[in-house]
Amino acid sequence: MRTKNYPLFNLGFLLLIVLSVSTGCVTGKKRFEQGDYDAATMQAIKRLRNNPDSKKARQYLPLAYEHALDYHLTAIDQAKASSDRFKWDAVVTHYTQLNGLYNEIVKCPSCLKIVKKPRMFQTEFDEARLLASKAHFDAGLVEFRKYTKPSARVAYREFLTAKDYTPKYAGIDMYLDSALELGTLRVLIEEIPVHSRRLRLTNEFFQNSILEHVNALNYTFVRFYREADLGNIAIMPDEVIVMQFDDFVVGQTFVKERVETIQKDSVEIGVVKTSDGEKPVFGTVKAQLTTYTKTLTSSGLLDFQIVDAQSGSTIRQRKLPGTFVWSTDWATYNGQEEALSDEQLGLTKMRESFPPSPQDMFIEFTQPIYNQVIRSIDQYYRAYN
Repeated sequence: MRTKNYPLFNLGFLLLIVLSVSTGCVTGKKRFEQGDYDAATMQAIKRLRNNPDSKKARQYLPLAYEHALDYHLTAIDQAKASSDRFKWDAVVTHYTQLNGLYNEIVKCPSCLKIVKKPRMFQTEFDEARLLASKAHFDAGLVEFRKYTKPSARVAYREFLTAKDYTPKYAGIDMYLDSALELGTLRVLIEEIPVHSRRLRLTNEFFQNSILEHVNALNYTFVRFYREADLGNIAIMPDEVIVMQFDDFVVGQTFVKERVETIQKDSVEIGVVKTSDGEKPVFGTVKAQLTTYTKTLTSSGLLDFQIVDAQSGSTIRQRKLPGTFVWSTDWATYNGQEEALSDEQLGLTKMRESFPPSPQDMFIEFTQPIYNQVIRSIDQYYRAYN
């Protein structure tokens, strides 16, 4: 994947557009007095489009444009006289800004009545782009011929800038592909072993989730591989991501039992017949409530390492923990139902739930570990984008 590298002539044009929008709250005169001739020109053009008879705009447009021409042409001459190998970047930027002013003026009929002959520098602009492209190509060639991964990455970016200036620069695509190939870091993600004497577990979901994420990263100078991938192609990895569980436990069970005696006074427990009719009878009710909470805890610690494939030395290491707790609650009682609250009564109608399978609990406790693995990979390999 190639990253987009915007050359200076594009940035110059964007700057000109931004200036044309941002000058709405500042007068062309003030911009002119501040020496911001491009913005003063754009402000005058904008006013004349809205009001062709604007006196201030008619007064400042020719002055601002003339000063803008002088400023950019002087800057171009100074840049050309410079010994900076990338001096043509600045030249392209200034010609871009001048041509931007020209295009805005010719699209404004009232402006053309004031500025009779706005200047277009297309030939000069094309020549400057070609020279800028050559400068970046030559710089890329110097770096590429060092034949190291870091220098190849620098070369790739220089070649990409050269192509942005001149898309049909001779042989540029071949050099881009070669620099990308040389500069790419190849990373093997080893299979994660899972050992359990009593449970049949697979880390397929965990492993596949990691591979799916890293393949979606599309970092410019990083390619991730599985062991099966390297078996089909003759590529030696530069780095290896090694992950293994230092320890893990699935479904460690704990049952908590709590017994309490509940008593309520002044509870209606019946009715009695009297000469005046039936009347409620109040009394004290009691019940013994036994509440059960069963938890199954699954946890583990993953050792995460990035290893240099040639030397075997550890580049980065992290210990990544993960825990998942599943629980179920239910209750029983002896005594009078009226002593229980609605919540307590509801709990007595519950039954012990069946826990998830060991495989599901394994997946659950590896989820927070997965998030940490992804962050660790992103943080380290982001620099190669």
